[in-house]
Amino acid sequence: MLGQNLSFRDKDRLAELRSLDRFRLKLIYQDLQAPQMADVRGEYDGTLLDQGDCVGALFIRTAFGATGPWLGKAFRPVSEIVGEGYNAFGTIADRQARLPMDTLIDHSHIVAGYSYILDYRTKNRGPIRWLRGELRQLSPDLLLGIGTFGPRAIRLHKLRRVIPFVLARSDREYLLGENENHKRRSR
Repeated sequence: MLGQNLSFRDKDRLAELRSLDRFRLKLIYQDLQAPQMADVRGEYDGTLLDQGDCVGALFIRTAFGATGPWLGKAFRPVSEIVGEGYNAFGTIADRQARLPMDTLIDHSHIVAGYSYILDYRTKNRGPIRWLRGELRQLSPDLLLGIGTFGPRAIRLHKLRRVIPFVLARSDREYLLGENENHKRRSR
């Protein structure tokens, strides 16, 4: 499923990313540019990359797979610098939009420059509010992401977990389109 719509070049990039450790992924990430808000739309298939160690990988996969298999993320631009999104869980035939997020173009907390930011603070409760993701563009159809999970206070920075992932454009539309949002508001 992941990468089935990608070019041969992007499939090679995806295979390379899957073989790299977190340090090398961060080096690649810092050299990439943030995508434009308008270029990131619809659902993307996702997969976690190297999580550093077995315990960390088990924790991340368990915590974020608790509501069912994670399929990826979806995005919808609202303006040139602001958008919204969600994480898709379940199966392609019966997927659910969970863990909504605000998206924006802003300064990276990981490397110098701007990134496409995934901010979970205003739309979620509990520890998920500690999740923040960033995306940079490998190609028009492939995004490298680095999430951080943990307290935002600088003095507690050592408690944060870095979560590298990759997203590949799919042919699925945004699950909560304008018509769906309008139906929910009018009920």
